[in-house]
Amino acid sequence: MAKDVALIGFRQDRIGARLICLLNVMRLARKFGVRGRYLWLSQPDGPYPELVDPRHFLTPEFVAAHIEIVDEAPSRAGWQNVRAAAPGMNAAGFARALADGRRYECDAMSETVRFLDEDPADVAAEMRAVAQDLQLSPRLARALDEARRVIARAGGGQPIAIHVRRGDILDGDPWSYSSWSAKYVPDEFFRIFIARHRGPVIAFSDTPAAVAHLRQSDARVLAADALLDTAALTPAERDLLELLLMAGCAEVGAPAQSAFSRAAAVIGGCRILPLPNGLTDAERRAGYDALLERVIARPDSFFASGDLAQTASYAARHAALAGRGSALVDALGDRQDLLERFPFLYRELAAAAWAAGRTQKARRLARQGLGSALMRNRDKPLCRQVLLVTEAQDEAALQAAFLNMVFTGRSADGPIMPQLGLRLLAGGGRAARELGFPPALLPLYAQADPQQGAAEKALPLWAVRIDWAEFVRDPGLTSEMLLWPDMWRKMRPSAGDLAEVEAALAQGGKPDLPGQDGAARLGFCASVLRLHGRLRRAMLLLEWLDDLRPGDFLTSKRLADACFAAGNRKAGWRWLEKAQALAPDNAMLRLSQAIRAAEAGDAARAEGHRRAAEAAWPELQLERSVRRALHEQTPGQG
Repeated sequence: MAKDVALIGFRQDRIGARLICLLNVMRLARKFGVRGRYLWLSQPDGPYPELVDPRHFLTPEFVAAHIEIVDEAPSRAGWQNVRAAAPGMNAAGFARALADGRRYECDAMSETVRFLDEDPADVAAEMRAVAQDLQLSPRLARALDEARRVIARAGGGQPIAIHVRRGDILDGDPWSYSSWSAKYVPDEFFRIFIARHRGPVIAFSDTPAAVAHLRQSDARVLAADALLDTAALTPAERDLLELLLMAGCAEVGAPAQSAFSRAAAVIGGCRILPLPNGLTDAERRAGYDALLERVIARPDSFFASGDLAQTASYAARHAALAGRGSALVDALGDRQDLLERFPFLYRELAAAAWAAGRTQKARRLARQGLGSALMRNRDKPLCRQVLLVTEAQDEAALQAAFLNMVFTGRSADGPIMPQLGLRLLAGGGRAARELGFPPALLPLYAQADPQQGAAEKALPLWAVRIDWAEFVRDPGLTSEMLLWPDMWRKMRPSAGDLAEVEAALAQGGKPDLPGQDGAARLGFCASVLRLHGRLRRAMLLLEWLDDLRPGDFLTSKRLADACFAAGNRKAGWRWLEKAQALAPDNAMLRLSQAIRAAEAGDAARAEGHRRAAEAAWPELQLERSVRRALHEQTPGQG
């Protein structure tokens, strides 16, 4: 790769994800005047042999200008992830970073990378303009024109589309061993979407037989492959033409993470309705009720066993809310052939049994899942969580295990940890003391758990992680913390008091705390502002709080975080050491110092703080965050 490349893109998925990533690289390179290259993975023996060479469907000139073909996944050590950085950075800051020689890698698969001060409509227009530069081969351009003429002759107005993603999720190895709720939509939700419209429906799918199965309930559904001479097209050529056809539809009902449909929206501006979340509350409930009933009462009605398994994953999430978790466990919990073939069901059914109060069954399913040879690592954490909450005898070990899971990758995913977190932080045990989480925030941020119904409350894990975001080394989790919920919703419980205090501070005043819990609420708002890059506002609030309430270790720690975010490491260390002096036995603070030292490449200092943390709380095993921080600073090592 040329040394002057400042931005690279890489995905190893199907064509939709690759195009989204490619278009992001092209937009950013064009806007900021740097050289960008998309690294196209070519693996004839890999999972997508039809994508070996982009020159099969794009012109050689276009490929030469924007794409570099590679035969293995590239090392991206030393390249900062632009998708994770963008929500907390403005465009001018990104331009300065590029000018300073910082290099970025893009792995966006279904979204547009956008900096915090960029207007969404402007960015969408820029992406559509970039997409106009895509150059099809003459043969594919002719095939696209003919397909569009066929659609026009069908009449009925502009068609809508559905993206019926099936393929390797049904029976591929290893994809079918896990659930893919963001990529897989059960038939029930497609039927509800179709019922909203009166015109023709084009079904785009990697499994035409699945469309034929769905079409049994509605003859308006047309298979997209019938519009093209598929015998004359390679799979990649067909995918690309279908993508461009979808871009011309009025609305597309698609999975939430359908890179294929997102790429269509980027190219053509079609509206995407993510299923099932884009449906109304009543429509979603009807769909969930119908699929749960079908899984329990008519399991033989599904297109394939993989269809049953993926739909059962949706059903498990709804079963507890509907009071039918036990019925679902009875229907599927002893079907060893199905569970071993689709081992993620162990996870789903174990959680359903736990929610239904069937502790013994929950433990058995969780153990069987962890012992399954085909169980994917991504599906094991929920089984471990079930065992943790059903077998834990030692409260101290439970406290440490909770923190270990919350700050270690995806270990806390699922419905259990948010409920456990609320209980532990409300109880004021060691986890609460280490985090410094103010009890006054619990009633403001605890919410009804959609998995368990209104009677059960849970604490969103972003609220637990926000003051210790340095421990979150996974770019996906970092992005989630920024986006869901957005900054304004994070601060909504204190919006009125925040506005009044900030207005007074801007005038040079020294306002009093608004109420007994004002310090807790506004300190939390300062953390939200820091997370979202509003560093000046965060610092003003925190300095005011430190002046009013000196001696609060969490305020000092928050000031340290703001200084580190601003690039002032010297001040960051001063505040972090002050926080440690105020809470000398806090192991999390020791590990925070270890991470900051690792980020600076000071391995000896990092190891010293790590050992101090281990001595303070041996059960707290968050060294992975320290190791990852060291690895990020020393490419090719560790």
